[in-house]
Amino acid sequence: MALQGLTAWRAYLYAISLIALVVVIVGAVDLIAIAIEVFIYPAPQPYPAPQYYPGLPGSVAQVVVGLVVWAYHWRLIRKER
Repeated sequence: MALQGLTAWRAYLYAISLIALVVVIVGAVDLIAIAIEVFIYPAPQPYPAPQYYPGLPGSVAQVVVGLVVWAYHWRLIRKER
């Protein structure tokens, strides 16, 4: 892509899309870490497994919000082409 068509608006759209993708990746990594903790490395036998994982709601929210923001801005980028 040549930089001659890069306006401030397009730079904004690409920057927000990149930030949203980073948020999705961070949330997905957190979800994978929670899944590994639950299924691969469970709590030792004498101790009960935790019933609540405090990072789970935040990670799900990061993935959902990040995907929505990315999809919206990416759609705007595609419309301009």
